[in-house]
Amino acid sequence: FVNEVPKVIEPVYIAQWGTMWIMMRREKRDRRHFKRMRFPPFDDEEPPLDYGDNVLDVDPVDAIEIELDEEEDAGVLGWFYDHRPLQFTKMVNGPSYRTWQLPLPAMTALHRLASQLLSDIVDPNYFYLFDPKSFFTAKALNMAIPGGPKFEPLYRDLDMDDDDWNEFNDINKIII
Repeated sequence: FVNEVPKVIEPVYIAQWGTMWIMMRREKRDRRHFKRMRFPPFDDEEPPLDYGDNVLDVDPVDAIEIELDEEEDAGVLGWFYDHRPLQFTKMVNGPSYRTWQLPLPAMTALHRLASQLLSDIVDPNYFYLFDPKSFFTAKALNMAIPGGPKFEPLYRDLDMDDDDWNEFNDINKIII
């Protein structure tokens, strides 16, 4: 049951996911919390586990959090992992997160923390194969984008008698 719409400050959200990306890669590399699964996971004679007896009383492990540096991350150190960061401060208009204004040290720290997810490619032509305008234009003009898909024509010729050549009226065919 969802009882609220998630509202975030976009740079904070991307930086949190960037740090999570880094920490999950480290956890996978070190295999502290992630263990490889053995197959088959259950033996045929093993009785199924009861949720109430075995799992309900187990406390969840601590969340995976990156250790923030006191000098480099000073702008975000106090609130980066809060549930609703900066909600009742002068940097945000309130719980709606509609407008926000973060100081420069916080924005630089957030950009550095989000660097795993941000692209460093600034040339818009790099993404021409994934540009919807290029796709629509190529489809409308019956053109093929180099390295991209080839489109069927939008409007086929309606009069079939206008064909100069097809495989049935080829003069090189000999019927024996």
